[in-house]
Amino acid sequence: MENQVTNNANALRLFFTEEVFLVKDENVEILPLRNAEPVFNAENVSVKVAEEPVLKPETAQIPEINPTNSTKIYPQGPEIPHIAAESAPEKTFKFLGGNKKSVLILVNDSEHDVSTEQGRELLRKIVKAVDLGTPDFALLNYSNYKGTDFLELHRFFKPAIMLSFGVEFADLRLNLTWQNEIIFHETTRIIFAPNLHHLDSDLNAKKTLWGHLQKIK
Repeated sequence: MENQVTNNANALRLFFTEEVFLVKDENVEILPLRNAEPVFNAENVSVKVAEEPVLKPETAQIPEINPTNSTKIYPQGPEIPHIAAESAPEKTFKFLGGNKKSVLILVNDSEHDVSTEQGRELLRKIVKAVDLGTPDFALLNYSNYKGTDFLELHRFFKPAIMLSFGVEFADLRLNLTWQNEIIFHETTRIIFAPNLHHLDSDLNAKKTLWGHLQKIK
């Protein structure tokens, strides 16, 4: 037997053709649901918006500039002194006499301390002729200091008068010419003559020398 149950609305109209009326039954009391509460009351619902923490961008705190604050001064490191080129040490000389009158006598003899016996005797006459004693002059044997120029001698002895026996212009690096006259160079009066030993036997040279010595007395 086929199933007679159907839910089709059109099919149900074919079977139920009579009118159906709904009648209220006063004897039946429909009790309300106990503790009935509204499921949803919009008035009692408080909507709380969740506050999400707002990440505030961190800003660098710039200290306030106070124009009255004095500028901080940082101490400077020790100044490095400038290293200058070292000057050549002053040349020193071993000489005879005291140089009290600033008279420099140069001899040039590599074999003797001063000269031969004849040359030493001639020198004694020369210093006596100009009224000089041993404390008054400085006697230097140039052969012990070859290559020394006039500037080095002048720096050390500071001569007012220089008598040069056997020491030439070129030896002292002087750009001068000897013309048998007293030479005035800077603050020094200079007389050039032959080596003492040879001068003793040269009459003309001795005569010229005596004339110059009279002018510096």
